[in-house]
Amino acid sequence: MSGAKVGNEMKKALIAAAILSSLVLIVYGQCGGFELVTYDDASYVTNNQRVMQGVSAENIGWAFSTFQLANYHPLTVVSHMLDTSLFGDSAGARHLVNVFLHLCNVLLLFFFLLKATRGFDKDGLVPSFFVAALFAVHPVHVESVAWVAERKDVLSTFFWLSAMHSWLGWGKDKNMGAYGLTFFFTGLGILAKPMVVTLPAALVLLDIWPLNRVDFAKNPLAQLARLIVEKLPLFGLSILSSVLTVMAQQGGGAMQTVESFPLSLRISNALVSYVAYLGELVAPVNLAVFYPYPHDIPVWKTALAALLILAVSAVALRFIKKFPLGAVSWFWYLGTLVPVIGLVQVGDQSMADRYAYIPFIGIYMFIAFGVARLVREGRIPGKPVIAVGSAVVVVLLAGAFTQAGHWKDSKALYTRALAVTENNHHMHYNLGNLLEREKNYTEAAKHFKDAFEADPSHYKAMTSLASIMSRKGDPYTALELYQRALQINPDYATALGNRGIVYMKQGKFESAMADIRKAQQLEPQQPNHMINMGLLYYMRGNNAAAKEWLRRALQIDPGNNLARQNLALIP
Repeated sequence: MSGAKVGNEMKKALIAAAILSSLVLIVYGQCGGFELVTYDDASYVTNNQRVMQGVSAENIGWAFSTFQLANYHPLTVVSHMLDTSLFGDSAGARHLVNVFLHLCNVLLLFFFLLKATRGFDKDGLVPSFFVAALFAVHPVHVESVAWVAERKDVLSTFFWLSAMHSWLGWGKDKNMGAYGLTFFFTGLGILAKPMVVTLPAALVLLDIWPLNRVDFAKNPLAQLARLIVEKLPLFGLSILSSVLTVMAQQGGGAMQTVESFPLSLRISNALVSYVAYLGELVAPVNLAVFYPYPHDIPVWKTALAALLILAVSAVALRFIKKFPLGAVSWFWYLGTLVPVIGLVQVGDQSMADRYAYIPFIGIYMFIAFGVARLVREGRIPGKPVIAVGSAVVVVLLAGAFTQAGHWKDSKALYTRALAVTENNHHMHYNLGNLLEREKNYTEAAKHFKDAFEADPSHYKAMTSLASIMSRKGDPYTALELYQRALQINPDYATALGNRGIVYMKQGKFESAMADIRKAQQLEPQQPNHMINMGLLYYMRGNNAAAKEWLRRALQIDPGNNLARQNLALIP
């Protein structure tokens, strides 16, 4: 290839990269003015003392030696610490780091496909561009980018795509340095998010297409076995990560039991979700940050989903020799969703937009390179296809821009979710908490009630509504709600402590003492329980014990004005 031609191709690639960058910035540039949301952002960032201290040797050691929020993703935690060290408490800067990582991922995907398809596609630039463009602006990916708590998505994908680049060196030249880099990037990706455990299997698919390392005319099963064996060190990382993840989720109470989520329901939901994600791919409307788990799924819906998956899989395998892209794309989609499809149920969502961040890449490849093949074979004209593809990108860009806008603050996010879903207990509860902080108790009470009507086991919503009823001067309704909440979770310290306060106001000191003492034992570092113990002892005439509890509260929280004021009032 002449130097002039190489230079011209590079120029086209750089122009395409610039356009892709512009698409990302058009959609996500607004994120620089967004707030953090109360849904997980507080747990991962603002309420995490280590994260808000920034990077230090001690904090990095803590990140790698502990589980956080029923997960093990220390590299993601360290990235949040680095945000603090670089940008302080700036919410906008944290959002823009996510945007930057997404931009990097878009460009990494584009240049990988450009390099990997060079050998068989004379003009791989156009389909590579459209794959990256779809990835850049599809509204389903907004959740992964605009949600600071989902830093793990964009960060782990950065390492995933970096591993794909280094794998090119091994697949084409058997370069041991390239294999070492792949191992390194795989490890980093797993440390950012355990979903990267499927990367070794995805690399096997890439060996089939676009690397063409399997000759289907010569004992393909033996060749596939060899490709799997060469990745055993990578699969070893995946197994180790899976063990750590199960330990973290079991220890954090995030893994659901078969009593709460029966296996039959999990299988049905998984099959239906595979089809539902494809529906979001085609028509990304009514997207929400949380989709409630269904109480039951009609048998016909499960059966149709299973038939569709089996039929497409059969067709993909039947034509794998003539059209390997079809099988690679389909099984990429199916396989990379396996860790989060819900067979092992973590949390109580039925599905989540963020889970499609990597899986949809397979479908994008099928669409763009499949159409490119039809154009190359003269079955459809090229220019109209490019025009239609460009129009699709523009429509998706507009949808993504609008969807990103819903993430500007917590109220906008929760209100939107409630507008497009039904019986969404999480969103009712979250919005109720926001309204309660704004002292809009009437509206907050409505949402708390809606939350536990949608989910009768939502003891936190019952407790929050009880608190409002107590504040409104209705202790009997409050006590009834606290009782219901504690029947579901007898060790919920907030309900115990609050019920103790109601008993204390009623002069039922023995009952108050039992509740507040148990709450303090369950949360020994919570100063509010200590303050309540102090007030209770004061009301019973034991000033010495009252002072001791208030001093203990100040030892935990030296800036607690309530404890200090009460201590000053006790003679």
